[in-house]
Amino acid sequence: MKFSLVMATLGRDKEPALFLESLKNQSYTNFELIIVDQNEDDRIDKVVSAYNMDITVIKSSIKGLSYNRNIGIKRVSGDIIAFPDDDCEYETDTLMKISEFFNKNLNYSFYTCNTKDKNKDGSVFNGLKNNCNINLFNFLNTGISFTIFIKKEELADFTMDEKLGVGTYFGSGEDSDMLLYLLKKKLKGRYFANTFIFHPAKKELLPQRVVTYSLGHGAMFKKAISVYRFYLLYFIYICRLIPYLLKSLFMPRNKIAQAVVKGRIKGFIEYN
Repeated sequence: MKFSLVMATLGRDKEPALFLESLKNQSYTNFELIIVDQNEDDRIDKVVSAYNMDITVIKSSIKGLSYNRNIGIKRVSGDIIAFPDDDCEYETDTLMKISEFFNKNLNYSFYTCNTKDKNKDGSVFNGLKNNCNINLFNFLNTGISFTIFIKKEELADFTMDEKLGVGTYFGSGEDSDMLLYLLKKKLKGRYFANTFIFHPAKKELLPQRVVTYSLGHGAMFKKAISVYRFYLLYFIYICRLIPYLLKSLFMPRNKIAQAVVKGRIKGFIEYN
């Protein structure tokens, strides 16, 4: 079983080097790394030159996470596709555990796990505390892009929504959209709460950044309802919006709550 790891990168060199170091230390070695490099300089070439691994670097002049992951998807040759961020790190047995899971569970098509900061408390998303199958009620808390591993054949007709994700107006939601695509195909996925991929925890976000992320959140729900016909998610969208709406009404100085409400409503209305 070969892993194809698609990593889009921009503006970093130390962090991708740490990821490459974690790949170098993997107990499971049948993988390729496809780096889609959006930098105008040669910083990534310098990083890659220090490692004797199966690495392909593709230069891209167009910015955008989903756009550039789609470039990488077209070049994969493995059996399992994953999308590591350029600032994440794998544990030494990450790929071994995932390989063993797929070999023992042939009826599952995708795997996800939890995440934590390597150097301090905190996580980049609010992962559930117990292992579970992934469904419409828990997909937001059971996978984020760099923790998702998918059988290649299930993505044969898939492209990441280039309207969603970092570098676009709707600045998030591309990973949740991918999970919804898999669920729409009635595929089985399993989440592991006590298996981790390292990623820096979220820093305190400015209201404008929160609006951008929230636009993606609202857009993702709009697509889930209008394209995938998951009408249940309309009620989940409302239920997730109400607490922030109440905070913005009764705590007028809470700029973050106001930014969330603004972004999620605009995203839902404007996504087409």
